[in-house]
Amino acid sequence: MKKIFCFFCFFCLLFVMILLLTTSVFAADTYNGYNIPIDIEVNGHFINCTQKPIIINGTTYIPLRVFSDAIGGSILWDEVNRVAVMEKDGHSFSFDPDENRCVIDGAATEYGVVLYENLTFIPVRAVSETLGYEVLWDDCYLTVKITAPNTEIPEVCRDYSYTYEDMLYLGKIVQIEGGYQPFEAKLGVAGTVMNRVKSPKFPNAVKSVIFDTKYGVQFPPVHTSKIDVTPTKDTMIAAKCALGGVQVVGDSLYFIDTKAAPNSWAHNNRPYYATLGGMNFYE
Repeated sequence: MKKIFCFFCFFCLLFVMILLLTTSVFAADTYNGYNIPIDIEVNGHFINCTQKPIIINGTTYIPLRVFSDAIGGSILWDEVNRVAVMEKDGHSFSFDPDENRCVIDGAATEYGVVLYENLTFIPVRAVSETLGYEVLWDDCYLTVKITAPNTEIPEVCRDYSYTYEDMLYLGKIVQIEGGYQPFEAKLGVAGTVMNRVKSPKFPNAVKSVIFDTKYGVQFPPVHTSKIDVTPTKDTMIAAKCALGGVQVVGDSLYFIDTKAAPNSWAHNNRPYYATLGGMNFYE
């Protein structure tokens, strides 16, 4: 009986080891608990992604279908081998998320394939460089910039939700108002500005909100040389998270530095929402 039990335990342990060796677990690179907000630009156009690109161990991945549609590739599903195959300009790309394998023109590569939130994500650099595309990483805007010769990006694949100007000026105002604050407070400042963009009480563009003077100067520092500030990387991450829909301050339209303006108009006239770091937020 003891031998049978020991054999059973050994079998279970062996099964678990095999399972661990054959099952890949992926987690997107994050900053303070938020996915690092990455954009893909091809020939000057942001690509509209149903699920934003992700970074895993320093490699950027993008949804297969999104990228293929943008560059005019064709996709078929190989039921026999259970892999997705993309063909473009005489090249064949085989993606097997179950085995974490990317095969290009019949040759295995060092790159993996990720099944993330039920979508197949592919390594954008490996595919782009095989096709002869130039790939550059913009560390300021957290954007992969691809130059694809003789490739027209279909209108339906283009993303107009925000621009480089939006990123830059949202990053600037967050740096000016909350540069020394913890990350959640920076998210709060960025989220407040985005709430103003959506509100009929304020202009409908990031830069216009920041320089708005309709009801008096809204953000006095931006009308000084402080506007020349260069946002830090964590500030840009906060700004891009907010542009992508991350919201930590509800419907807040106002914020104050609790040390610099403890008795401000917002404090005395608007409903309090939350305190993040040294910032109070009001609806």
